[in-house]
Amino acid sequence: MKVIAIIFALIAVGMIFWYLEEIRSRDSNRGNYDSPPTATSADNAPLGSIHNLPVPEAVIQAKIYAATNVGIELGKIIVLTAYEKNWPDGCLGLARADEFCTQVVTPGWEITVQAKGETHIYRTNGDGSVIREQ
Repeated sequence: MKVIAIIFALIAVGMIFWYLEEIRSRDSNRGNYDSPPTATSADNAPLGSIHNLPVPEAVIQAKIYAATNVGIELGKIIVLTAYEKNWPDGCLGLARADEFCTQVVTPGWEITVQAKGETHIYRTNGDGSVIREQ
């Protein structure tokens, strides 16, 4: 009976090692596919920089908005901060004159970027489809 238990234990250990090797080989092959690069808070940032971290879609949209408005390349926009916020209305708390805003709490982001040495603060909704400069 002990021999059978030992055989089953060895088989289980072997299966665990096989599974871990499969995971490791899948992870090492991830970069070999033609997938788009993950958006980060600052392109061309030094390796190991906090600016190489992936960012939410709303932050990407704010970077695109800033690059378009300032007239520079997207990679030259640096995200300084990105905080999740709950805005008081659909206009993200920045209603324009004679503008009607939905009166519902709107989850989103407050994003501070640097472009051409200037700081810009943007408010977005959750997915970045609505952007307003503060």
